[in-house]
Order: sequence, then structure tokens, then C-alpha cells
Amino acid sequence: MSFTVKQLSPAGASEVTGLDVRNGIGDEDMSRLRDVFRQSPILCLRDQHLSPTQQANFSRQWGPLEKQGKSDYCHPDDADILILSNERRADGSQVGIVDAGDFWHSDSSHMEEPCQMTMLLAVKNPEKGGDTHFINMYQAYEAMPEALKARIVGRSAVHHSSKTLNPRVTISAERANATEYYKSSEKMKKPVVQPMVRTHPATGRQSLYVSPRFTIGIDGMDDAEAQPLLDEVFRHMFSSQAWRYTHKWKDGDLVFWDNACLNHMAGGGYEYPDTRRMHRTTIAGGKAFYESKPAKT
Repeated sequence: MSFTVKQLSPAGASEVTGLDVRNGIGDEDMSRLRDVFRQSPILCLRDQHLSPTQQANFSRQWGPLEKQGKSDYCHPDDADILILSNERRADGSQVGIVDAGDFWHSDSSHMEEPCQMTMLLAVKNPEKGGDTHFINMYQAYEAMPEALKARIVGRSAVHHSSKTLNPRVTISAERANATEYYKSSEKMKKPVVQPMVRTHPATGRQSLYVSPRFTIGIDGMDDAEAQPLLDEVFRHMFSSQAWRYTHKWKDGDLVFWDNACLNHMAGGGYEYPDTRRMHRTTIAGGKAFYESKPAKT
């Protein structure tokens, strides 16, 4: 075997060592890595000091990449790389997105076809803070009381990217023109409906598929009933550490995760001039769905 796998957390995180992905990996390693990823939806490859082009090329081995919507923060060497950073240029302008991931979410659930995977490379970590937190939504759903499951299975939730539509989140003062950006997003983007319980396209397992960041309502349900139900679901999500994992980054960590069965959130805890820089790619996915059938074995 050309690489080894060690569990980091029973919440679905594992560490992979022995791989160098600068020039991509062979078919045998890729097949095995996909199998590992189905079992462990958070993978960390250590010591991957990649150029933007190398990261993008390795990402493409997993599938077509999702186009980045914020072109101002794309890397000049490869437009498929999005820069997440609190760095500033000499004129005070921001190098990357400063408030990325600041509330619990699944990436691009506000899109008709949410991304399959997110891949994040730690280029520079701050002296303190900068952790990323995860919730395994397979495990959260499986541990949900049956009475609560019955209230959400088969229902769909309403998702939107604008923070101005969501009372559960706040707008970061660190991001230039953020309020204007979200107000524009509110008008330009339509709400998207997603199943509250999602069937994973590769494993067949069911997982909870809502988030405090993007889920703003329940389709066909009045807010007077929907918002308390969402609050109850979110309380359950956060009720146990058993299905949670916190990743403490090292420079060169390449972490990728499965958005169909996870929520994640940036932990923050650092302030400029202490800087953090991450390079992100997202692998395109398909339409989320729910099927009432036994999980694949």
C-alpha cells in the first residue's frame, strides 16, 4: 500500500500519510482513496505544499470543479482556486474572503446542485486560532429522536446565501461592503429548496441536510411553525460532542470533506496582523435528493 490511514476522530475524520499529490496520483491510489473517503468523510493529507495549479489539478481528479462566484478573490495563477484570508495589501484592500465559513453550513447548499466536496489547503496558519469545526450529519441524524425524524423526513427546507435574510447569522464588520453584497445577493439569487434529510449518492446513507447559515425556512410551512422546528433540529445538531470534530491545522495540511453529510464552521480566534491563508477548491456535485430505502452495504 502506498499510503496509510489513521483515524483522527470517530466523528468521521482520518489522516492520510505517504501520498504526494503534486503531480496527481495513480488510478489504484485514487480508487482506494475514494473508498476511504466514503467511510471517512473528512480526510487530511499532511505535508502537501502545492502550487495553485497543482491543487486544482489534483482536485479535478475527483471530478469537474465548481466555478468560483467571487472572482475578485480567485488566485491569479488559477481561477478555480479561491483565496480565504485576512491578509491585506499595502493599500488596505483584502487579499481573500475574510469571513468565509463563519457560521455552521454545508458548502453551496443554497445552489440547485450543491458541491460534492470542498478541498482546503493550509498555506499559512495564524499563531493562534484558525481551527475548523465539523459535525457528522450522518451521526446526528441517526441519533435523532424518532418523533423529530418523523416531522422532517420527506420535507424540504428553503436555503439562501444572503445573510440579510437570515436572523440566525450576523454580517462581519471585517468584510468590505458586506451588507451591500448580501443585499444584492438577496435580490439577484432565488431561494433554493433542499431535502431536510438527504440520501448520499455514493453510500446510500441518510443524513440531516440543513444548516444555521443557509437554511432560512421550511417549504410549505408557515414561519410560526417552521422556525421553532428548525430551532429544535439545530439544538439536536449541537447536543453532543460524539459527532463533532475540530481540525487544528498545520501548514501544508490538505483537508477535504463531503458536503452531503457534514456541516462545518471556521473557528476564528485570530486577528490581523496575525494572518491565515487558505486555498480552496470545490468539486461540483449533483442535485440533492431523498430516497426512502435501506442504505447500501
